[in-house]
Formats: sequence, C-alpha cells, structure tokens
Amino acid sequence: MKYSKTRFLMWTDVSITINSNKNPLQDIYDGFSIFYSLENEFSRFSEKSDLSLLNISKTLELSDRFIEVLNLSYDIYNKTNKYFNPLVNVKNIWYSSDFKKWVFEKTNTDISLDFDKVAIIWNFVTLKNDQNLDLWGIVKGYCVDLVSDFLHGKWYNDFIINAGWDIFLSGNNIYWKTPIVWIDNPFNTTEIFATIEIKDKSVSTSWTYKRKWELDNEKYHHILTPETNKNNNEIISITLISDKCYISDSYATACIAMWIQKSLEFLKNENIDWFIIWSDWNIYQTNYMSHYNLEIIN
Repeated sequence: MKYSKTRFLMWTDVSITINSNKNPLQDIYDGFSIFYSLENEFSRFSEKSDLSLLNISKTLELSDRFIEVLNLSYDIYNKTNKYFNPLVNVKNIWYSSDFKKWVFEKTNTDISLDFDKVAIIWNFVTLKNDQNLDLWGIVKGYCVDLVSDFLHGKWYNDFIINAGWDIFLSGNNIYWKTPIVWIDNPFNTTEIFATIEIKDKSVSTSWTYKRKWELDNEKYHHILTPETNKNNNEIISITLISDKCYISDSYATACIAMWIQKSLEFLKNENIDWFIIWSDWNIYQTNYMSHYNLEIIN
C-alpha cells in the first residue's frame, strides 16, 4: 500500500511517501522529526537556532552533526572554486526576513566571504566579527540524505522524500514503474517543461524565477554570486542528479552563481548529470540524460 504524509518544515512542504505492506506511519513521522531537529539547529529565521546563536556570539560549541555539515560545506566550497559559499548573505540584497512576510530593507553591512577563516577546533566554531553563516544551501539536501538512510535502515526500499524539490527516489512505485519527476516551465509556471524517470538517485532543482523581487528598479533573486555580491541571471532553472542529495542541492546553488560556461566546465568534471534551462530558452544537458527517459514537453 501507498502511505504519504506532508508537513511544512524548513520553510517548504516536505513529503514522505512509502510503498509498504506494513503500516509505516510512525517511521514517516520519525522522518519528519529529523527535518524538524535540523530546522531547529540550522534555521536562519529562528533566533534560538544554533546557527543564529553562533552568528550572534561568534563562538559556540556545536553538535557533531553541525560540524559535519560545516566540513561538507568547506569541501564543496573548494570544489566549486568558492562559488558555493555559506558566508554569502542575502541580507546584502535587502532580503532581511522571509518570503512569508515579504519584508525587505537596505542593509549596508560589510561582510567577509573568506570561508577559510572560519575556525573549527573540536566542536567549537569561531567566526570573524564580519562573518555570518547561512547553511540553507546544503542543509535541506543533507537532511534528505539522513532521512533516506533512516528509511533504508528500517528496510524500506520503495519510497520518495521530497523537500521542496530536493528529492530522493528509492525503488519503483506501487505499479512497478520508475518514478517520474517533472520540471516546471520557468516561462509559464502552470505548465510542465520536461519529465525524467529516476530511481535510487537524488535530484535537486533550483531556479531564479520564483524567489525574486525588485527594489530601486533593480531585479534580484535569492542566489548571490560571491565574487560580485550580485545576481547572475543566465541560468533560470537547473536540475542535477547525483547519488547524494546534499551534493545536488549545493551544486545547484553554486552553478546558478556561476556563468553558464563555468557551470558546464565544472559539471563535466563531476559524477553528476544535469539539465539546465538558460534565460534565452537554450537547453544544456548531459548525454546521459537519455538514461532517464528525458521527455521535453515544452
């Protein structure tokens, strides 16, 4: 039977679907508890989260899990030539609160983007006075991986975890068919642009056409390019497929921050498949996308 539940966690809809002969509802709720615990630890919107407390105090003893996320972030920071940078702060483009309240205000704070200067000694993390961490670009995917490991540990093989388009798909669906993931049309969000069939992989889609705003006649979206502290608008939608969701999640953020050619050069050297929609309707994809029965509808 198919069991599916949805909760609003990490500022998005999180759904867990399990196909099982036994009732898995308690395990689904335990999966949501993992998301909830990471939200309490890493949310930039909660003044009581460990991340917020670290940003205020600049020195804090943190959990092993927090240290692991920092170390993974540092690895991706180096692999992406610093385009994935948890010190990039969207407050510098006036996104000061959240998209539920839609609050924006000018902040002209000078910040340091040198992630190498974040000190980790045992479980103590120390930031410079002009540094503030934002780990949201990796935490959602990291949490999907944790819940996936949890469900595999419970001997489930057929399940889907979807955390705001950071997704892990395990096994076939109840009809013994490979699950299908659709990609929204960024030029008409009421339509589907393409579909792909994915099994036993993670997939993340990031975009620049949803979380956007305009102030003083300038257009902004939520992903900044570290070297310019401004937006890059070449990539309008990017979908990455990998073995781990934290990789597809963070790489998607980094690629949007890069120019398109830099993104393609970077991805070609990684064990990852991609489908990119450029702002002029051009499409870039790996040759291996045919393995996923990619169907372009629009």
